[in-house]
Amino acid sequence: MPEAERQDAELLEAFNRGDANALDILVARYRQSLFSWLMGMTGNRADAEDLFQEIWLRVIKNADRFNNVSFKAWMWKIAKNLLIDFRRKRRPDVSLDAVADEDAVPLVDRLVAPDVDPASQIEMDDMTRRVMQAVATLPEMQREVFLMRTQGALSFSEIAAALGVPLNTALGRMHDAMNKLKKLLAKEQSL
Repeated sequence: MPEAERQDAELLEAFNRGDANALDILVARYRQSLFSWLMGMTGNRADAEDLFQEIWLRVIKNADRFNNVSFKAWMWKIAKNLLIDFRRKRRPDVSLDAVADEDAVPLVDRLVAPDVDPASQIEMDDMTRRVMQAVATLPEMQREVFLMRTQGALSFSEIAAALGVPLNTALGRMHDAMNKLKKLLAKEQSL
């Protein structure tokens, strides 16, 4: 078992023994990647925050059932299942640049480097916005794999485990997503 997975499993075991700080470490470790994925899949900060909290409540509730598989894949499987439940209850429009309130920062704006000159920043903002709009048009199965890989930094085997699909299916979905994105962006460039 790789070191990070062993550490995650040890932290969850410590939490099961009553060490609340161990859970804090796990939440901090996965906060950004998990929340970014949720933002990309829901397009809404409030929904992403609600789902983020629910994921960790499920981790807490089921911590004693964890059986030393990859914690990361286990947590992402919980996230995927909650997203499915969320979508069954409500079918929101997915917009990767939507915000829940005026203080929220859209995902697309968080992807830009802060130390870039204004002209380059505008060009990068435009390109990032175009890429994220193209990502939003991908079929959901391709979009979730793409975002798990790019926002969640999951390996393809972790993505496959989280989605409950064979590794080749996860790889195929990413391949298809990349091909569609290339075509969409090339078509946009030619206009």
